[in-house]
Amino acid sequence: MAESRERKILEICDEHIKRIVKTVAGMNKAVQAFCDLDVKKRDEGFQEAFKSERDADVIKRNILEELSKGIFHPINRDEIIRLTMTADEIAANAKAAARKLKYIDARKLPESLKKTMRTYSTAVLEITIRTHETFVSLEKDPKTAIAFSHEVEKLEEKIDDLRAEELTPGLLKWYRKVKDIGQSMLLKEITENMESIADLCEDVSDIIRSIAISYS
Repeated sequence: MAESRERKILEICDEHIKRIVKTVAGMNKAVQAFCDLDVKKRDEGFQEAFKSERDADVIKRNILEELSKGIFHPINRDEIIRLTMTADEIAANAKAAARKLKYIDARKLPESLKKTMRTYSTAVLEITIRTHETFVSLEKDPKTAIAFSHEVEKLEEKIDDLRAEELTPGLLKWYRKVKDIGQSMLLKEITENMESIADLCEDVSDIIRSIAISYS
């Protein structure tokens, strides 16, 4: 009975993370369209992110309700709660980034900065997908989950490097040129939302690794 309940909760967690990946994919669609000056697709991307984040929130409540029934070992229950709440923040940041794009005039951004934003957003989607793959491998092969969690760490480091070496210098150059505090702050917030997604993916993978070690 306990194993059956545990499997059920892990299946619901998988659905939760799938919706989170869809939320980040919607954000990425919005970012790419923003850089293409395609307002229609940008707004479609936001709507996809909005719907997926809302769906993820419903599933999160289902997970917490299942966990409240008390079948899980307390330590595992706490880890699943941490996993769920941390993963949920990924979706919240993705939706926030996608929403703010409509307040930025993309025509004012130089092509070099838009190119970096494209790359950065794609990398953020990639790390989110890898985080989901790490979770999927948890029940099948804990050792693979541990290996994948290390890959998530490496991806997060690459995203950090991209931000430090290309994105931040490009943003600072644009801030000085545009001299628009409102636009500058919004773009800064958008990139910080994306940075938070990468950081949270690493946090989620750390939790998955902890669970995987307890399984192995």
